[in-house]
Amino acid sequence: MDKLYNVFKNIRFSSEEEIEEKIYEDEGIKVIRTMSLDQVTGFYDQDELEIVFLLKGKAQIEYEDGRRLNLGEGDSLVIRPHEIHKVSWQEEAVWLCIFKK
Repeated sequence: MDKLYNVFKNIRFSSEEEIEEKIYEDEGIKVIRTMSLDQVTGFYDQDELEIVFLLKGKAQIEYEDGRRLNLGEGDSLVIRPHEIHKVSWQEEAVWLCIFKK
């Protein structure tokens, strides 16, 4: 049976940590929704290709080489494997993230 999932419903934030919900996963792909009040992250060095969609809020992605990209609602970004990056700031951000394994 198919499960209906609405990325804009039941949004919640925590002052202590990001909240992640797995929407789908199989051997080749993972889809998650991440909700972040204002958390920053350390640098990520991932094996997977990641495509992120900022559904709500604002955020900034910073790369290890110093490049910074400001994202607003509706923006998307492809992050290639081993493209070292972090979220340097975000404000009530709701992300849809797709990982290709």
